[in-house]
Amino acid sequence: MALAVKQSEKSRQTDLKVAQSAARAVRTVGVDQMALTRVAADAGFSSGAIYARCDDRSELVVLAWEKSFWPMLSEILTLLTDAVIEKDEAKLTRVSELFVLASSPEAVPDIGSAMEVIVASRRDEVIAEVVQRDINGLLDDRGVGPSTDGAARQAVVSAICTLFGASILNSVFPGVSSDMPQIDPTDLLETFTRALRSPVKPGRAHSPLPEATPYVFPTTNDDIRDALISASEYVIARSGVHRATVSRIARRAGVSVGAIYGLYENKESLVSDCLEVLFPPQSRREAGEWSTVFTSTDQRAAVTDILANYMSPSFEQWRRFRLESLIAARHSMPVALQLSAYAAQTRAALLKAAAKAPATASIRPSNSLAARSSVLGLSIFEIVDPSIRQLDWRWIPLSA
Repeated sequence: MALAVKQSEKSRQTDLKVAQSAARAVRTVGVDQMALTRVAADAGFSSGAIYARCDDRSELVVLAWEKSFWPMLSEILTLLTDAVIEKDEAKLTRVSELFVLASSPEAVPDIGSAMEVIVASRRDEVIAEVVQRDINGLLDDRGVGPSTDGAARQAVVSAICTLFGASILNSVFPGVSSDMPQIDPTDLLETFTRALRSPVKPGRAHSPLPEATPYVFPTTNDDIRDALISASEYVIARSGVHRATVSRIARRAGVSVGAIYGLYENKESLVSDCLEVLFPPQSRREAGEWSTVFTSTDQRAAVTDILANYMSPSFEQWRRFRLESLIAARHSMPVALQLSAYAAQTRAALLKAAAKAPATASIRPSNSLAARSSVLGLSIFEIVDPSIRQLDWRWIPLSA
């Protein structure tokens, strides 16, 4: 019996070492490029020790999630959810401390990589099963899970999305551009908590939300180029940049592979052109929308319109494409540099507009970047819980 216990403990320690090594691999090379043999070597084990636990990469990511990422993330999400529901600012302070630790360049596991695993779960059913089970289970236990709505649900969703959005952006840009410092979500989380203390019924309660403005593909006035960029957006949104092959893009565009290489040197140059065409118009649009929020007499109504529009079916492909592009930027310096240039322009425009906000405004200079990152966080959260697309955004926890 003593021997069995000892073997069990040894096996548990091996699981933890493998999980930590896999978490480190997600940070350095990403989910799609993680090799089981490399993880084994990093953990100091033979490949056989890995295959005894994981049949393939998906199962290795699941092991990393259960033994490494989820223990870290669940501690933060539990504190955050309880802090918002209980209006406990002491717990919010602890959330801020844990967020900083989990965002550190030395952190293993780190919260940015946890976001990558969540994004990867959209295209991998094996990973999705555990990610959805854990996050939705945590929220269900606190009465704010899928299919619920109202003040508490929206406050918690808003807080988690702010954390998620800041986490992914902070994992991409620091170190790439000095114009892109870390986003601190603390001030906005405190705003949500204060608003929940005296929840006000949604504005325009008896009128429908405004009809969403459809997503418009930014044409280049070159039919072949437009077809290739549209096809690239479609494929990347579903497979990620690494797994988006030239053959699949060509098939989707209705052209030959040779036609692509007649215009682009390689897949990387096609992806770069796709980013150049798609990101700047959306960045300008979003900066313009958010710029009106700061001086609005009803910030909640202004944010409601932005969220309802962004989460409409018309923007679903753009939401996915943007997330996959950010994931690619975590592991590709050229992509990170390109996206950071667009992000820096948007950031400058937002901060300039935010400076005009009244001191008493809910969305103001100190939390303007976190507010915009919360919209990106919705793209991550909807992977776990698609029901948020149907939330009544008029409950958004801001002072009217």
